[in-house]
Amino acid sequence: MKPVLEAVNVSKIIDGRTILKDISLLIKENQAIAIQGKNGSGKSTLLKLFAGIYEPTTGKVERSQTKIGYVPEHFPENLPFRVIDYLSLVTSFQIHSKQKVEQSMKRYIDLLEINPFLNVPLKQCSKGTKQKVGLIQALLREPSILFLDEPLTGLDVATQSNLQQLLETLKKEMVIIFTTHGEELVDQLADQLFLLEGQTISNFEKKVFINKKRIKIKYKNEETISNHNLLYHDPDEKIALLTIDPFHSDELLLEFLQKGCSILEVREDAGS
Repeated sequence: MKPVLEAVNVSKIIDGRTILKDISLLIKENQAIAIQGKNGSGKSTLLKLFAGIYEPTTGKVERSQTKIGYVPEHFPENLPFRVIDYLSLVTSFQIHSKQKVEQSMKRYIDLLEINPFLNVPLKQCSKGTKQKVGLIQALLREPSILFLDEPLTGLDVATQSNLQQLLETLKKEMVIIFTTHGEELVDQLADQLFLLEGQTISNFEKKVFINKKRIKIKYKNEETISNHNLLYHDPDEKIALLTIDPFHSDELLLEFLQKGCSILEVREDAGS
């Protein structure tokens, strides 16, 4: 497989602060790549460098494909469009027949269940709806490389499942590069995991993904667990068992404690 994206000694300095330093990696065709790291580690910055939104301070990023779709974690605020008007504007830029583009748009609208919001102004939509609209606009470009920044954020459980299934299908047609805090997409979609830590990057093939930890908690609000890969869930007792990678375990435990959860168990996941 030939490379579709290569970064060579890429560094990025913003406002005098070094965000990324000497990043080098190679991404080949028909792969899904996960990028993980703690908050502030530079995940979004790296994604924007790969997508061509940012230029590196030093080094270079080369892409063999020019059709790029990009979905930010936060949809632009105050766009003066209704949802349907915005998507229609996006389709007007496509080179394919109007019928084909409209069929694609209807497919994604139905799949992501935004029909009730088509006539709602974007600035009045929830974060989850904006996330869906952002994903649709990127897919309508029929990209060769799809960049997703925290794609599950703000989506309900059913939509997350639909999105994961869609991405598994799209992976056969394009390279998918995504950032994520959670483990669902890493487990189900990723061929490689890149871990950002201390301005540098480490690469793990899927077969050597690091053993995970199991955490059992008693929660107060079900939203606390809505974005996690649950092995077990008792909504009556408000108890959940989930898996995470060890790089995020301390961060996640602190988050659960801050949200009033009780930590019932933490141990290595022998099935990882």
